[in-house]
Amino acid sequence: MSDDPFHEAVEALRALGLYVEPTGDDLSLWLVDGEEMSDAGSMKLAALLGLVPSSATIQ
Repeated sequence: MSDDPFHEAVEALRALGLYVEPTGDDLSLWLVDGEEMSDAGSMKLAALLGLVPSSATIQ
């Protein structure tokens, strides 16, 4: 795993079987099963699914 929590969230979502790819040159935006979301959005989704530890700062 990476020290980057956003990368860990993306890898956890991929391990669940979701299609997760960067939207282009902006590596802070992701395409998750057809939905565009930010780094924070992908991290929140992974936390809500119980794939990564959640944080009180994720809103």
